[in-house]
Amino acid sequence: MKPATRKIVTAATTFSVALSIGFVMQYGDAVAARLGIDEPIGGPAGRTQVSVPGSAVTASKAVVVPQLLAPRMTDDSKEVADIPQELATPTLQMPDSTSVSDLILASAMTEAPVMPSPEVAACDPIMTATAQPMAMVQLQLTDTCHKGAPVSIHHQGMIFSAITDADGELSVDVPALSRDALFIADFNTGKAAAASVLVPDLDTVDRAVLQWQGDDGVQLHALEFGAGYDDAGHIWSASTGAAGNVQTGSGGILTSLGDVAVSDALRAEVYTFPSGQSVRDGQVVLNVEAEVTSRNCGRDVSAQSIQIGPDHAADAIDLTMTMPGCDAIGEFLVLKNMFADLTLAAK
Repeated sequence: MKPATRKIVTAATTFSVALSIGFVMQYGDAVAARLGIDEPIGGPAGRTQVSVPGSAVTASKAVVVPQLLAPRMTDDSKEVADIPQELATPTLQMPDSTSVSDLILASAMTEAPVMPSPEVAACDPIMTATAQPMAMVQLQLTDTCHKGAPVSIHHQGMIFSAITDADGELSVDVPALSRDALFIADFNTGKAAAASVLVPDLDTVDRAVLQWQGDDGVQLHALEFGAGYDDAGHIWSASTGAAGNVQTGSGGILTSLGDVAVSDALRAEVYTFPSGQSVRDGQVVLNVEAEVTSRNCGRDVSAQSIQIGPDHAADAIDLTMTMPGCDAIGEFLVLKNMFADLTLAAK
């Protein structure tokens, strides 16, 4: 849609919150119970009311819990900041060389294990994670007892829905949000799988995540180096960027996650810029847009942003807003402060 035809309502909010201890962990009660991951601590504290014409917006600090299951995998891994006493939780006392899979096994086997029958064992999901260029990770999931089945993929607070194929297999490339990256696949049937991998080039990229559930009409937009809407440097779901530009350091790319064939799917858009090898000086403006549609007019819409980068701490923002009434269908709310814009220097 051309800029001249866009009806814009700007929400110049000021609710960016820097988080200093790891990332938001939102795996859900069922997965947490099975794999020994602490569930997030929630509550109304820290909410800030932001006024938007024709709508009500509430932004809140996402409370962080320690990343208990991501051990130090190399000597130069970054240490997690000191954890406030009120958020501290017991950790497993394991050697530094212990793998993530060993940690998961140790946390799960608090009682004598019961060996499953061969039929049950054959149904256990298996997932592998392989590091790819540009801090991407290829996940391969197999479970012959879940053919054509929905599954939720969890990684550092990011969650999206997927579906296995007719053979019970799934292959998906996921932008990593952690150097020591842990991924969990949950079928919500009592079955889950986990895989971990070291992502050595994570500190060469800036990454912005927008996630939501269902068809809420939210979108992530990146305007690179002064680009306007519909220019070559406007990266969004309708123009996701070129892989060649990422490889040369001249532009970013958008990755869409979440299979819309899943009912009320968990979805995410992830913008990646190769800041560690940028060939240009300049700025990338990051906006979130919410289009008023017949499906969301007059009701609450929720979303979350997560942002990582080599030069700043992790940021996460939870957003809930009441959309304008149905007489505003076709208008856009532009949320300018859910992400920090990127200021880039040529390398």
